[in-house]
Amino acid sequence: MHGHMAEIEIRQFARADIGFGKLLTDAEGWHRTITDWERLMRIEPAGFLKAQVGSEAIGIGAVLTYDHVAWVHSLIVHQDHRGIGAGKALLRACLAMAEERGASTVKLDSVPGFESFYEHVGFVREFESRRFIGKGTTLQSNAERVRGADIQDISVFDKVMTGIDRQRVITEVFNDAPELAFVVRSGRRLEGYVLGRRGEMFTQIGPLVVSPDDVDCARRLLVAALKGSPAGMYRICVPGNNPNAVDLADELGLESRLSSTRMFKGRKCEESRAAYGMISPEKG
Repeated sequence: MHGHMAEIEIRQFARADIGFGKLLTDAEGWHRTITDWERLMRIEPAGFLKAQVGSEAIGIGAVLTYDHVAWVHSLIVHQDHRGIGAGKALLRACLAMAEERGASTVKLDSVPGFESFYEHVGFVREFESRRFIGKGTTLQSNAERVRGADIQDISVFDKVMTGIDRQRVITEVFNDAPELAFVVRSGRRLEGYVLGRRGEMFTQIGPLVVSPDDVDCARRLLVAALKGSPAGMYRICVPGNNPNAVDLADELGLESRLSSTRMFKGRKCEESRAAYGMISPEKG
């Protein structure tokens, strides 16, 4: 299809559009479940946008804000409508939304080969964002199950470690799969935590946050998470700027798959090496 920029309208994406959104994420092989979609909409309902030509939806884009950092995610244009400027229009709208919300740094993960699309509007490459996939483990771990009462402690610990407030996301991810959440304590002090969520093809692990050099704690948590459903396959997104995390995934027999490129625009905001696993690449 050919058209002109003037024909593309950017509108709010609503719950009724989730079916269209899922069609696009499925086509990209993201395996995002309806539960994932609903969680994203609960976390930041006004953060989703869609591009339309006439009455036809042709693309989506979204922003998730944590304090001064905004993440652009889920930027996809339907393959029948590429090349008419819809991606650029969505990205501009997402950047405007991030600015309205006072973000000084905007981050995203670019699919390999699309980095120049983002570089044209001022994004800079930061590091490789890695995906690891593998089976469960028979190793033992003494990490404990997270209880609802732990979420406040976990959120405070996470903010100290990462420098951003992710409480609403941590709460929502935990509520959807409490059986995949584990914590390690020393006495009453929290040493680290891991959350997970059920996917269509994989059990997704993350976030996994520990003190940066506490590889032993990270190992105990990752082993606990990998025991969650022994028959299934697991997937974890590992920040490439954390070599300890990459080594740990290798050590536990997870296989490195596709990588994407972490990019940022605005003020450089170093990501903490306390992050051994990410919530998911599109949400920081």
